[in-house]
Amino acid sequence: MKKYIFLGYCSLAFCALLSAQGNSVNFKKIKELGGIEEYLYQPNGMNVLLLQDNASPVATVQIVYRVGSKHEVLGNTGSTHLLEHLMFKGTPTFNKKNGNTITDVLQNTGAQLNATTWYDRTNYFETLPSDKIELAIQIEADRMRNSLLLKEDKEAEMTVVRNEFERGENNPNALLDKEIWASAYIAHPYHHSTIGWKSDIENAPIEVLRNFYNTYYWPDNATLTIIGDFRKENVFALIEKYFGKITKAPHAMPQPYTEEPPQYGPRKIVVRKPGELGVVNKAYKIPGALHEDLPALGILAQIIGNGPSAILNKTFVDTRLGIYSYASATEFKEVGLFTIGVGFPTTSKHEDIDAKISEVVAKIQKEGVTQDEVSRVVSKISAQTILARDGSGVIASALNEAIAAGDWTDYITGVERLKKVTPADVLRVANKYLVEDQSTTGYFVPKQAGAQNNASAKANNYMPENGPFYYRHSQEGHIHEEVSPAPTSVQKSSKEIVAAETLIEKSASAFKREKVSGIDVVSVKTSAKDFVTVAASISLGNYASETKNDIIPALTASMLSKGTTLNDKFKFSEKLQKLGVTLNVNATTFKISIGFKCLKKDLDQVIALLAEELRNPLFDAKEFENLKQQFIGNTQQDLNDPGERGGIALSQAIYQKGNPNYSLSVEDNIANIKNATLDEVKAFHKKYFGTASMRLVIVGDTDGANLNASLKKSFKNWNGGVTEKLKFEEASKAASKTEVVTIPEKPSAELFIGQFTGLKRADADYIPFYIGNYTLGAGFAGRLMQTVRDVDGLTYNISSGTGGNIETGGYWFVNASFNPNLFQKGLEATMVQVDKWVKEGITAEELENKKTNLIGSFKVGMSTTSGMARTILSFIERGLEPNYIDQYPKDIEKATLQQVNDAIKKYVKLDKMIIIKSGSLDKDGNPLK
Repeated sequence: MKKYIFLGYCSLAFCALLSAQGNSVNFKKIKELGGIEEYLYQPNGMNVLLLQDNASPVATVQIVYRVGSKHEVLGNTGSTHLLEHLMFKGTPTFNKKNGNTITDVLQNTGAQLNATTWYDRTNYFETLPSDKIELAIQIEADRMRNSLLLKEDKEAEMTVVRNEFERGENNPNALLDKEIWASAYIAHPYHHSTIGWKSDIENAPIEVLRNFYNTYYWPDNATLTIIGDFRKENVFALIEKYFGKITKAPHAMPQPYTEEPPQYGPRKIVVRKPGELGVVNKAYKIPGALHEDLPALGILAQIIGNGPSAILNKTFVDTRLGIYSYASATEFKEVGLFTIGVGFPTTSKHEDIDAKISEVVAKIQKEGVTQDEVSRVVSKISAQTILARDGSGVIASALNEAIAAGDWTDYITGVERLKKVTPADVLRVANKYLVEDQSTTGYFVPKQAGAQNNASAKANNYMPENGPFYYRHSQEGHIHEEVSPAPTSVQKSSKEIVAAETLIEKSASAFKREKVSGIDVVSVKTSAKDFVTVAASISLGNYASETKNDIIPALTASMLSKGTTLNDKFKFSEKLQKLGVTLNVNATTFKISIGFKCLKKDLDQVIALLAEELRNPLFDAKEFENLKQQFIGNTQQDLNDPGERGGIALSQAIYQKGNPNYSLSVEDNIANIKNATLDEVKAFHKKYFGTASMRLVIVGDTDGANLNASLKKSFKNWNGGVTEKLKFEEASKAASKTEVVTIPEKPSAELFIGQFTGLKRADADYIPFYIGNYTLGAGFAGRLMQTVRDVDGLTYNISSGTGGNIETGGYWFVNASFNPNLFQKGLEATMVQVDKWVKEGITAEELENKKTNLIGSFKVGMSTTSGMARTILSFIERGLEPNYIDQYPKDIEKATLQQVNDAIKKYVKLDKMIIIKSGSLDKDGNPLK
């Protein structure tokens, strides 16, 4: 009998081997580079890229279609993007009627998923537990040719996409960027933005979208990428199983052939809308990503516009002419723009800023750049290329852009192209492309229509942006555990946990915890190669509850990068640049957060530089005044931001002034910035910076990194800091109210609904309530997205979450955006779902799905060093051990349906709702005329 079983097993194994061999015959190996193997699936011409890494049970499946907004013509602009949305609406196998939508099925495995559209490509991706690879491949094959593309789905999704368009129109820089592209390229299809023109979004017939789908969605126009934990033989079998049924396209893929005609002189456009800062963007035509001149243009952009030593920074920001400055060179397949941008106070004239930019260009064209400048940029990008390969999802995203540009191998060889660039090359491309007659200059002229009022406030954790916003279809990330999708304006504390991720080596012994020079240090060895990530924090004790200037922590943290007593800001920045490292030090009123990622070989140097920045800041008086101007300029922009002002109004309606979670008004915040003194910053630094409450987590290739020796050498005898606990007066549930914040000329308005709950992270009800809220409003599979967005088509994004510092009594909220004309309808549709959620709770099936989702996403989360470091740091900040990573899934699993539904009813009261309406609405909440 045993012999019979053994023979049977052998025959099965032999059959499996034959099957695998049969499958592999259809896969023609094209090339291998940098560990990535390229195959052609010969039956239908689909390209396949495989990058195997079995260190963690996580994989990313991505399919890239070589079709983007450049394939559209007048009348169907935005079709690629609208079609991308409809590709989530289902197939005969996966659909809402069957109760197994694509988003539900994937998110219930814990997957992080989305899609993006851009000029040259559209991609769909899932990062998920590797034992679910088959599901991802099945779904991608199914929707490649079997998407339903129903008229009723298109009608509902049109208003969703229109709201996405309107949200972009709220942003001055996005609006200006769109207008510049439309003026710079008048014939080439990069002329129109990916999201399309509003009238096309509104009127595109479903037949146009179906035709687009049937033209371009074929395997021979696609690249399937699989990265992470898999066996090649199994993947070949799965591709054969699901894609083998799909033929090549029955036609050639139409490609745009329009070329841009010559430009015979400089072009200029002016945008006048409400705003607080002036902007000048000067853009020059450049070639596509694989052109031999692109590496030199990229280096030129870095030298001109990146870091304290950048020419633009010295010309505009250091002289207080500007609030921010930047330079960038696009890397699209066919053509692009080299853009120089400056945002500045209204005390300066656009023409003067424009002239100064031209002076900068002329100086570069005359004097060129040095070998040292080129070498620093190349060293920086070389290191950052390695550091960016942290997790399958990040690698897939970078490969996606290389595929779109025309050659995936540029992901591997791009740095080698950079290393060949000489100063002479940079000088040559500056003179060849930065030509006035080939430029398009855009002015954003602010109307300054925003009116300050005490109901419109600014968050205390505000940090100024260093540059403008660029439109791109957003990748809505999966929100994990304590980080509910809270508006940053309301969430005074920094996010406590991000999707926890890494390839941890599964036993508790993988965590090593000890005191080093007074610092609580946790080390975690993972399978990351040659790099480490560090996350650290210093508690500010009771600072948030004391009557002090709330902006001082943020100002102090920002001053650290402005030079030390050993190196001025230029030398210090250049040292970091050579290592490819960014030291992130920022502060809320609760804590100082510190983070960086570096090559293992450079850890000792980076720790020394971190210690120098933390221990010996220069605190130069001139730099301080410059920084204050930047803070004021960036803060003023919030006057015209419906999301910021609405979130602040919600915070002020829930909390009394003096509570740590209360957000100051824009007016008060600007006054605080103006009143802040350098002496206050120095005193704050002296008291709160030190090792008394400092915690540090290092994750990655820690063997031989010698962290402890570096810490002992660089942080020896560093005293300071506080160990006191945060004290605060408990808030109480405020009465219900409705408030309107009016901001003219904003095509998208923001809704906030919320109330005080009093929940703290340590409370027994926290996880049951978290699961309940997650069911209502977290991600694509939340009830709010599936109804108010997917069925009603009223918004691009709607979510619910919890806010407030985790040690204090927190609050619950809903946030959504609506066109002002649909605002009341959106509010009513949202309240229908909230009412049902509170009264009826969630179902047993929903509970099991969300548990699977949360636990699965936590495991998926464990695949980047950054996520792992931040997660463990958040645990030890709460007094937990690092191995709470093992306990957290168990805490989710043991929550009962009764506990979840009781928590919802206990903490959310329908008669206590606070409703904030923010945007182009009158005092009664009606659309402004």
